[in-house]
Parts: sequence; C-alpha cells; structure tokens
Amino acid sequence: MTKWIIHSVVFLLVASALTKAILNLNNGDENSGVYLLPVLLLVGVYLGILFVLYVLPSLSDKATHAVYDSGARVDHDPFHDARSAHARGEYQEAISLYLSAAELEPNNRLPWVEIAKIQHDNLESPDAAIQTLSNALENQEWSINDAAYFMSKLSDLYMKDKHDRESSATILRQIIETFPETRHSANATHKLRELGAF
Repeated sequence: MTKWIIHSVVFLLVASALTKAILNLNNGDENSGVYLLPVLLLVGVYLGILFVLYVLPSLSDKATHAVYDSGARVDHDPFHDARSAHARGEYQEAISLYLSAAELEPNNRLPWVEIAKIQHDNLESPDAAIQTLSNALENQEWSINDAAYFMSKLSDLYMKDKHDRESSATILRQIIETFPETRHSANATHKLRELGAF
C-alpha cells in the first residue's frame, strides 16, 4: 500500500512539473525552454524506473513461461496431506486423511493399501491391516485387478504375519475360483503350489 502511495505522489509531482513547463512554453517565455529539458529528463527517468520495476519483470516472466512451461495443468494430489502426515510420523492423522481421500475417490484402491501399510509397518498391527483390506474388499465393488490385489495381499498377510496357512490357501483358492483364466488365477495357483496346498 505504501508503495502505491509513493508512486502516486511521485507521479503527481512529475505530471505537475511537466504541465508547468509546457504551460510556460506556450506563454512565450524565453526561459521556458531551459526548464523544459530537465523536466523531460525527469519524466524519462521516471518512466524508465516504472519500466524496470513493472514492465520488464512481467515480460521476463512471460518469456520464461513460454520457454520452460510445459503448459500442462497440475492437478491437486488428493493424497498429499496424508503422505505428509505419514512422513511426519503422524500415523493416525495419515489414516484419517486417507479415509477422507477414499471417500472422494471410492474406486481408487491406493488409500486402502496405504492405510493397511501404515497399520502393518508403522503401527505393527497386522490384524488391523487385515481388517482394513477385508472391509475395503467387502464394502466396494472393485475391478478384477483391484479385487485380486486385495485378496493376494490378504493371503500374504495371513501367511507371513499370522502364520495361518489355511486362511492364506483359502483366499488363494477364492482367487482361482473368482477369476479363472486370468493371470491372477495363475499367480494364485503358483502360490498354492509353493505352500504345498494345491
């Protein structure tokens, strides 16, 4: 605000000096030409300062954007705040933010996967991770890839963390039955063979 007041005062001073010099020139005063040259110099300096302060940076900014800017629109990342909270070690807040993001994007499996990962890795609660993935799988209709991913992840959690071969094998059999003739079925068959449960 102060900057604009100063510019206004300087503009009025320069404009009044120029007006007075031009009026004196029109009055036929012999010395008026002597006063006109310094006033024109003052006006030129003032306009130069305005150009350097306002016009040049604007032109430079536009030229920079024309050369370096891709023009691509940057979309807001709905998971940014949740990732930030996770990075700060605020795991409950991260889970809450991922749940909010899941409401905004119900067909996106990422929030559920990240919640389960936080519960498993950071909160050391495989039971909570299993419950999260189970709820996500049951409460939403997912694409084949997403549903198979959730089921495969659940199978891994039961086997590696709970040491429950039977539950793990049951889920793998469900994948084979639900998604026959897919790579998910083939992967589940391979895992069942590794478990010795085929």
